[in-house]
Amino acid sequence: MRKGRSRVVVLCNSSGSHFGYAETLNKLGYYSVSLCSRVAEVVCLLELGIRFEYLVYDGFDLRKHADHLKKLVKHNGIGSIIAVSDVNSRECKTIFLWAKDQEIPLGSVLQAPLRSNELYKLIGSNPLSDESFL
Repeated sequence: MRKGRSRVVVLCNSSGSHFGYAETLNKLGYYSVSLCSRVAEVVCLLELGIRFEYLVYDGFDLRKHADHLKKLVKHNGIGSIIAVSDVNSRECKTIFLWAKDQEIPLGSVLQAPLRSNELYKLIGSNPLSDESFL
């Protein structure tokens, strides 16, 4: 596992949730965690050339945030996106189909509120193998 050197960015508008994500990711061995409240903050990091193994997008809503993901992935600095969203299985499938059509590297859609054991199952035991995201 490459944990410890990999970067993760969390996009979430709740300051309280930022602390929860940081704690959970640190327990998983991810210590380079950028906590952002706005898409513009993530864009700035990507424009600086910082690359992320994962983007965790908390509160993702396809109708509201589709353009945000398009803007973020055009920088080619995100390995995989984890959307945390309150969706049913049909809506989840719609998100995956949209992401595939738009060439968005969507790795997973996790049910909100996030359960740390689900995040662990996703990234704790299955890190990306592409070393370019270190």
